[in-house]
Parts: sequence; structure tokens; C-alpha cells
Amino acid sequence: MRKNLMRAALAALALVMVAPAYADGPGNPGPNEAAPPVRPAPTTPAPAAQPAAAPQGQTGVVPLGNSGLSLNVPATYRFYSAAEARAFAQRANQQAPSGEIFGLLARNGEDIRAPGTWATIVSYDAIGYVQPQTASGLTDANFETQVRDARQTQNRRFEGFATTPSFNAEAPYVVWAERVAAPGGAGGKDLRYEQKIMGREGVAGMTSIGSADQQPAMAAAAATLRGMLSFPEGKRHADFQAASDTVSDYSVPGLVTGVPTPRQSGLVNVADTGTGQTAFGGLSGYFPWIALGVVILAGGGYLLMRRRDDDEEYDEA
Repeated sequence: MRKNLMRAALAALALVMVAPAYADGPGNPGPNEAAPPVRPAPTTPAPAAQPAAAPQGQTGVVPLGNSGLSLNVPATYRFYSAAEARAFAQRANQQAPSGEIFGLLARNGEDIRAPGTWATIVSYDAIGYVQPQTASGLTDANFETQVRDARQTQNRRFEGFATTPSFNAEAPYVVWAERVAAPGGAGGKDLRYEQKIMGREGVAGMTSIGSADQQPAMAAAAATLRGMLSFPEGKRHADFQAASDTVSDYSVPGLVTGVPTPRQSGLVNVADTGTGQTAFGGLSGYFPWIALGVVILAGGGYLLMRRRDDDEEYDEA
């Protein structure tokens, strides 16, 4: 009997201990329904990347590298870095000018990274002194054909002149405009307005790139752009020294084609210098001394021959 009571007590104790394991916990278990699915908390989208702020540019007197040239940029314009100038040419699908690129000029308030903006690349090419009297080649009947052939070699598209090249002998400079794509092509940049300002040792370039309908604005701004540029004292075109300076392989038409002109044999007159510059570079200043040397040698030879004749007559006597 005791054994039966003991077994019953143990069984009851086991039931008491096992029951909590099957319970749902304290409190009201509620209706017999499945728990709602767990959903991730909504995420806030990351803010869109903000476009880079447009460069500010600068005004005032800006030295152009080690060239000695400078720009005096008025408040109505802004000057930007060489990197911005190269990026502008790349966006326009245009080759940058030859020589060293110094920067980019644009009107104040214009966004140089906007598709519809025209701007001007400033450069300098140290090619030597370009002889102004060679400008007569600009009027050759086949000159546009020469430019077209040169552009094919340079992998540059040429649709013809929008403004035929003209030369100003007083400054001096040459200016022209060429269509570089069909209207509306090349990302809207289908016109190239060029100015080449000549100095004693090279040529400064102002290359305006934009669309054909912007050509009037480019032409109206051309004189203002040229007026910003200054050659230092002694580096102007009028400072040329025939006895020591290097005459360029480029003629004035060569500034347009971008192709040097083969040297011609014989003398090449340099207009407005009064020095008789030759194709031998700066040797013309030594010609008077060379001529004097020739006279001295000729006189010495004559005296030697005369003495020899006198010696022969003496021997015969």
C-alpha cells in the first residue's frame, strides 16, 4: 500500500514539473492564430549625389605660365584653369590648339560645363618669328583646298570657312572661322573661331568653340579677347632682331593650316624691319663683316700674286 502511494505521489510530482514545459507562458494565450510575419524595417534611400559645383574662375591680371605673357581679365569675363580648357575641348569633341594650353576664357555668369556655352581656349606656341609678308598666301585661289587637305591629315573635320582668313599687319594677327561639323553636330559645337596673335618668339592663340548661331557673339568679342593679351616688353612682334632671332618655319597661311612652310633657298625679305633678314636665320647681321673679310682676303691674294710675279722677274734677270 505504501508503495502504491509513493508511486502515485511521484507520478503527480512528475506531472507538475512537466506541465510548464508545454505551457505558452504566463498570461492569456489569446486566440489560436499564427504570429504575423516579420518584415524588415523600411530603409531610407540614400540622397542622390550632388553635381560638382561649377568653377568660379578669376579676374584681373593673370600671368600665363613662364611665357612672359599675361591676361588682364575684366569683370565681364572669367578665366579658368588649363584642365578646364582641355575638358571643354573634349566635351565639344574638338582638338585642343597646338602649343601650351594656359586656360579658358568665358563671359561672367556662363557655366562653362553647360552644353550651350561657348568659350575661348588661350594658348601659346613658341614657333619663332612669323614673317608678316607671307600673308599674301591667304588669298591664293586654292587656299581652302590646302586647309581641307591639312585637316584630313590632322584628323579634324572641316566643312569650310565660315569667315575667310584675314590678316592685320599692324598688330599683327590673323583671324578666321571654320565649320567643324554639320549644323547641330559634335554636341552642338560646330564652329571654331580662331585668332593667332604674333609675337617676337611665337604665336598666342585664342580659339573660341561654339555653335554656328553663336558666331556673331564670338566675332563681337574678338577685339575684347585680343585686348586682354599682353606680350612683355622685348617680346612683341615689333621687337624682332634680325641678327639674333629665329625665323619661324611657319608662314601666316601656315598658322591657318597648321603646316610649316618648306624653307626656300636664297634671301627672304622681312617687311618693316629694314634689316634684310635672310632664310639663314640671324646671319644677315654678319654679312657686312663677311663682305669685309672677303675684300681683305682678295687684297691679300692680289699682293701675294704680285710679289710672286716680281720674284720671277728678278730670277730671270
